[in-house]
Amino acid sequence: MTNASIFEKGTIVTATKLQVLTIGLGEVSKLKDVQGTIRHENGKVVIVTKEQPEGCVYEQDRTVVVRVIGDKVLMDGLYDIYAPDHSKVEKLLSNPISLEEELTEEQIEELNPVLEAASEIRPSMAPAEHGRRVIIITDEMISEGVTQCYNEWEPETATKLYPGDVFVVSDENQMTGYRIGKDEFAGTHALE
Repeated sequence: MTNASIFEKGTIVTATKLQVLTIGLGEVSKLKDVQGTIRHENGKVVIVTKEQPEGCVYEQDRTVVVRVIGDKVLMDGLYDIYAPDHSKVEKLLSNPISLEEELTEEQIEELNPVLEAASEIRPSMAPAEHGRRVIIITDEMISEGVTQCYNEWEPETATKLYPGDVFVVSDENQMTGYRIGKDEFAGTHALE
């Protein structure tokens, strides 16, 4: 499937990804179930994300991370959890921190279900990243029929777009990238 309409009707701008508290949870295949977030289905581990509320099947050897955005562990009742590409994991987890020093007891308690499901726990302050190319989804784009995208990790499954969502451009020529919700973007990025 294609994201052509996003590129045709949107405008690419640059943004800085801010430092974000990111916790590595181990490989997808080694995670335990967490009600409403992680489940085993047909020999695969399915992870519920805001982008894929029905669940996303990542490559089973990828490392899963969960982020605390601002001071929020849960965004609309869901963890900001995903399995980034192998090439990004070590950078995300390159700055070890202590959860007890960075988070409140209440935040740690909210994280406990996914921490208990983890095969390893690697808390880190993911470094800032400048020069990211993004397209902000506008009301006009939605009214012109730009209502879905295809995330690079699940190119056959459409993800619904809402005004204010952001499409992070991975490859302009291939028209690939992924959606970040409006609130998650506001808590993790700043426009340049």
